[in-house]
Amino acid sequence: MGAKRSNGECCLNLEICIQVLVGLLLICAARTSLGVTNPTDVAAINSLYASLGYPTLPGWVASGGDPCSDNWQGVQCNASDVLSIVLNGANLGGELGDNLAMFTSIRAIDLSNNHIGGNIPSNLPVTMQNFFLSANNFSGSIPHSLSSLTVLTAMSLNNNYLSGEIPDAFQSLTGLVNMDLSSNNLSGQLPVSLKNLISLTTLHLQDNQLSGTLDVLQDLQLKDLY
Repeated sequence: MGAKRSNGECCLNLEICIQVLVGLLLICAARTSLGVTNPTDVAAINSLYASLGYPTLPGWVASGGDPCSDNWQGVQCNASDVLSIVLNGANLGGELGDNLAMFTSIRAIDLSNNHIGGNIPSNLPVTMQNFFLSANNFSGSIPHSLSSLTVLTAMSLNNNYLSGEIPDAFQSLTGLVNMDLSSNNLSGQLPVSLKNLISLTTLHLQDNQLSGTLDVLQDLQLKDLY
């Protein structure tokens, strides 16, 4: 009798183990199908990829996908959130599109040294700390929406074809440390709100068509001014 009970117990334990294993496999399959990345970030990066013209980038797909778990080139995440896209010198063309502001938590965008053109989008992610678009083919004006980037610390828009006046949009960018707008076609006087950039140490404005004086910069603690 004791042996029969033991065999029965073994069979019962085996059944339980199999059920647990099947359950775990189903959970893993569900997680894989749903993906790790925040769906809003997936939609944003799909839109960016389309605007860039679907360049050849390892891991990137045209629709859906899971940037945070599938090692998309240049994409860094924290858990399910896309934190940075760094594709410096990746031979990219196309444009940036109008949906960058969809990114929920992005901290850095570096697309420098490419061939991207069009305008800089009027809507930008408010969580962005580093914004680098230097050495591309951007034209049009610098968007006034910079005023919403209140945590921005560094921005490089140099060596493009940007024109018009520098927008008076720096009132709330008190944490901005480095800004490079050199080698564009910017004109007019420096905006008054530049005086609010109390953390600014590096400012490059050379090779533009700017006019007027530098009075708005006189109280800033600049270490590198060109």
